[in-house]
Amino acid sequence: MIGKRRPLTKIQAEGLAVVVAMTALFYVFVLLVSFFRPFADTTVPFGIDDPGTLAVALNADGQERGVFFMPPGTTVADLLSASGAAPASSLDGSDDRPLLASDKVYVTSASKSLAVIGRMGGAQSLALDLPLDINRLALEELVLVPGIGDKMAVEIIALREKKGRFRTLDELKEIRGIKEKKLSHLRRFLRVLP
Repeated sequence: MIGKRRPLTKIQAEGLAVVVAMTALFYVFVLLVSFFRPFADTTVPFGIDDPGTLAVALNADGQERGVFFMPPGTTVADLLSASGAAPASSLDGSDDRPLLASDKVYVTSASKSLAVIGRMGGAQSLALDLPLDINRLALEELVLVPGIGDKMAVEIIALREKKGRFRTLDELKEIRGIKEKKLSHLRRFLRVLP
């Protein structure tokens, strides 16, 4: 007989009640989690590496807060405001200069009126596809540059010490093994900052 319903057994009714209750609890849990979860990326207005943005790292109270992609002309105060790491209003004026690509900003709650601006490490800069300042690289960082081995890195540092500093990347052609083709490859990874 098709169409005739049989009543549920006691075990079937209890099983159905458990399934309905668990489903309702799951939906309530999902709703509560989404309600109390912090919104993603709402404090970082420039979180994506777009053409023209500056990659700037932030270290607050000794903890790496990450790399922020900010518009040109961004100051320390702008970075702190965007990241929510520290109140930018408490700085003593060290926040006035515009940040450069691959800058690293250090702030601590112990010295709320001061931000220290340093540079990202060579490995981090290379990973972000940022050129490195050849006048500031240590040997360990220089060998990370594709196309530069241990021997060439030693020769580059020796030439830099002899000259005091490089004024242009073209000076690298004084090193045996660096011709125009090699230099054009290295220009992607190296630069000379004033």
